[in-house]
Amino acid sequence: MIVAKNLSELKLSIDSAKAKNQKIGFVPTMGYLHQGHISLVEEAKRESGFVVMSIFVNPKQFNDPNDFLKYPVDLDGDLNKCKQAGVDLVFYPSTDDLYPSTGFELVMTLPLLQKNLCGRTRPGHFEGVMLIVSKLFHLVQPDLAYFGQKDFQQFRIIQEMVRILNFPIEVKGIETLREADGLAMSSRNVRLSPKEREVASMIPRMFSLVEKLVKGGERKVSSLREIVSEFFLSESMIKIDYIEFVDPLQLQELDELKDNSLLAIAIFVGQTRLIDNRLLRIS
Repeated sequence: MIVAKNLSELKLSIDSAKAKNQKIGFVPTMGYLHQGHISLVEEAKRESGFVVMSIFVNPKQFNDPNDFLKYPVDLDGDLNKCKQAGVDLVFYPSTDDLYPSTGFELVMTLPLLQKNLCGRTRPGHFEGVMLIVSKLFHLVQPDLAYFGQKDFQQFRIIQEMVRILNFPIEVKGIETLREADGLAMSSRNVRLSPKEREVASMIPRMFSLVEKLVKGGERKVSSLREIVSEFFLSESMIKIDYIEFVDPLQLQELDELKDNSLLAIAIFVGQTRLIDNRLLRIS
């Protein structure tokens, strides 16, 4: 496994893969890897001949500086997991490599897709996501790029960014991997105390409750949102960031459910912010 720590080392390896006509599969991450990340690698290995993973905690996408400082880091553990998973190249750049001081700032935005969900409550977040992902796409030159669907809004924004900017890349959304109790795997889960981890299991139970209500005929979003809110707020350790029912293409709010409506939530359990979503099927 190759570890490229700067742009020139990355270019050498990418040029070599391109010279061999290898299809490049790319998994961008912020590290502190878990099985969910590895599932993206496994998918990339099935569909491409050269798998690249980037590990970079992107400061531009954190609207809360304390959240950035608290983000977990374990480079040695990550490299070990990458090697075991069969990653061909890990790109581990410095902040100076990706954000050299120029005195200028580029801002990318997709207002419609950023209007709701995390775009509403984390100003600047997706501008930072689009900036770093577009940079990485230019540097890695992948044929395929893999994103988990736990952050469905991010997946849709990257899809649309690629379409608008004509990147010759297929963006693949991979189903969220979950713990035994249904909680979405996340690098942030490590921050949860044992009690908070128990409380976090209310998220998959909430989805089951909503699916049962929808199966019983409930379609009114205001009623469902009120039920979800009361369910979460029955636990004093939970603070709601948002509960939204949107269409999965443009991510705009719905008044009445239709088939394949997306229920997306963000809550704080203690000091840890967790997100998740579920497609609600009616027909």
